[in-house]
Amino acid sequence: MLTSRQWLARIAFVTVLAASELIVVARCGLGGWRIALVAFSAVAFLLAYLVAPSPAKSEVKTSDLRPVLVMMGAAMIAISVTGGLASPMLPLLAGPLLIGWTTFRRWPRTYLLHALVPLVVLVTLIPASFAPAQFSRADIAVLAAWTTFLVGWMIGLRITRMHEALCDAARRLHQIREGALSDAASRRKGLESMTTKLAHELKNPLAAIKSLTQLELEHVRDDKTKRRLDVVLAETERISAILREYLDRARPVEDVQIQELQLEELMTEIATLVAGRAEAAGVDLSVSGAGGSLRGDARLLKEALVNITSNAIEATPRGGFVDVTYHLGAAGASITVRDSGKGMSKDVSARVGTPFFTTREGGTGLGVVIAKTAIAQHGGHLDYTSTPGVGTIATIALPIAPQQGARP
Repeated sequence: MLTSRQWLARIAFVTVLAASELIVVARCGLGGWRIALVAFSAVAFLLAYLVAPSPAKSEVKTSDLRPVLVMMGAAMIAISVTGGLASPMLPLLAGPLLIGWTTFRRWPRTYLLHALVPLVVLVTLIPASFAPAQFSRADIAVLAAWTTFLVGWMIGLRITRMHEALCDAARRLHQIREGALSDAASRRKGLESMTTKLAHELKNPLAAIKSLTQLELEHVRDDKTKRRLDVVLAETERISAILREYLDRARPVEDVQIQELQLEELMTEIATLVAGRAEAAGVDLSVSGAGGSLRGDARLLKEALVNITSNAIEATPRGGFVDVTYHLGAAGASITVRDSGKGMSKDVSARVGTPFFTTREGGTGLGVVIAKTAIAQHGGHLDYTSTPGVGTIATIALPIAPQQGARP
């Protein structure tokens, strides 16, 4: 909304422009009534331009078209009394077209062109007696210069307004985005703090339940009661495993212990840890590659790779294979876990890594989440590609050294 001072400044500017036009047309030798019509059209044209809707206006109404029509009519009056189609003021029609095309973006722009047709026809039908005497070259130059200045001023002011509107919208969008990110981060931090505390609080009661159940099992002779206690013990262990996985996932980045480690030694340890699972599942496991030195948290990386490899073994039917290959280059370490399991569809593959999403009965879906978090804390990434009926490939990329400030 414009202030009264801004309106006074605009009116003063319009007065100066109108006065300059009167001087120009008087210099060209137009008659008194023609000068009056040009002066009237100039004031109407400029005032309509100043009250025309801003290009930043999101919703326009039919009434917003009125200033454009006033400008068009005023321009046609000035053109009519200064030579019609031969008038040096013909470029004034660019004004209403400019406003129309930048304001009524959702309207068919041909409406404005259609509106020009009857006006141009009227100009061509103006009697010769209505037109002024032939302008001299000097008069044409003066009128053309003034018209060019006016149209240039309008275009410049319109572009400035559009630029200011765009900058203002970008600034508001940035503020909204920053506010939303800040709120989301604050809510996430509070939720993680609360759930982590809750998980810690639940560990002690679960440990007590597990110990008492195990103690009770040593003295039970009734098979039915023993089976029930076995179920209690199994479910307690399952809940404890979920809590451990969640706490591993919720471990802050600052707790990552970065140290020098050997990729080959790490992969050999992984092979040793999962070899028993592969043998029990009847899956052929092979681990091969060329290693070297890199920096990272050996414990976190070991947990992540054990989770990924174990998932591959569990997804592979008896008689299948899991092939783990690794390589350390100048860009970092690349580890590939390939299995001959049943594979996954695109929809399922896209959801891998979503907390509590799993296709395995009894699974929690947190294994891949923990692995992704650990790898992301090192500045790397984990990707899955899968083909139904063929198998799945997990690709892990790790930098030589984690970047400062890496976040999961």
